[in-house]
Formats: sequence, C-alpha cells, structure tokens
Amino acid sequence: MNNEIKWTHPELVEIGYNYVLKQLKFPIAAKELKCIGSREQPDVIAFRSNCSLMIECKTSMADFRADFKKPERQGLLSSIGNYRLYLAPKGLIKLSLIPERWGLLEVNDKGKVEVVKFMRGNIYIGNHAPEVHQEDDDYFHLSDLEKERAFLYSMMIR
Repeated sequence: MNNEIKWTHPELVEIGYNYVLKQLKFPIAAKELKCIGSREQPDVIAFRSNCSLMIECKTSMADFRADFKKPERQGLLSSIGNYRLYLAPKGLIKLSLIPERWGLLEVNDKGKVEVVKFMRGNIYIGNHAPEVHQEDDDYFHLSDLEKERAFLYSMMIR
C-alpha cells in the first residue's frame, strides 16, 4: 500500500466536480462554495431542476471522523443535498462506516471514480413530491431548500 498515490484534497475536489458534471450530468455545479445562509461549505455542490447533490472529499480517516462532529451530520441542523456522497482515495473509508442514505465514491490510482455505494445510471426523481420520492430511493434526503437557494444565489452573482 505504500506505493499507492496520495490524492490531495484539491485534486479530489476537482475529480469530484468533473464527475458530477460529466458522469452524473448535473448541469450546475460549484467547488468549495461558501455562502451567507448556511454553515456548510461542501467540497462539491450540484443542482438539477429537481434535485441537488453534494460531495464531501476526504483524504484521511481523521478528516472523515471530524465530519460527524458537524451539527448537520448529527441531525441538529438541516443540511443541503438531496444526494450526499463521500469521495476518498480507494480503500481509505470502510463501507461499514458510511452513514445510511449516504454514498461512497472512490478514486483509483489513475484518477478514475469508482462507485462503491450509490445508484448507478441516471439520477431522475421524476415529478414526485420529495417526501414521496424519499420512500422509493435509498439515497434521497430531504434538503434545506432555503440554504440551497442561498448557494444558488451565491453561484449566480460570481
């Protein structure tokens, strides 16, 4: 394992950003965006007309564990992203540690994203109300629309 490539956080963010745009086909995305109206600073946030997705990039287990201290992860505050994913170097995070309804993507030594735990193919929630869709989708979260609007606004004024 000593000869494995060590991905930096900025490299993982760039890989995640490109994956969301090119593979998952989200037309609107941003990297490491801050905005007034939300404490969260997702590494990648992406939007479609009817859903949102966020990726948290992790380069170490300490960073991964620290993520669980956030009030949003403890359910104390509402969070962004109908879909929430971790992206990490291959083998860093054990699948058993991934929270319910979260996905895990890994980056191999060639910089390619491998889906470990998440849906494959098109993400399409149809015309269902989010509450109804959540019952049928193992990865779907009800997100804080007000916070997401703040992110969209921040993206648009840049």
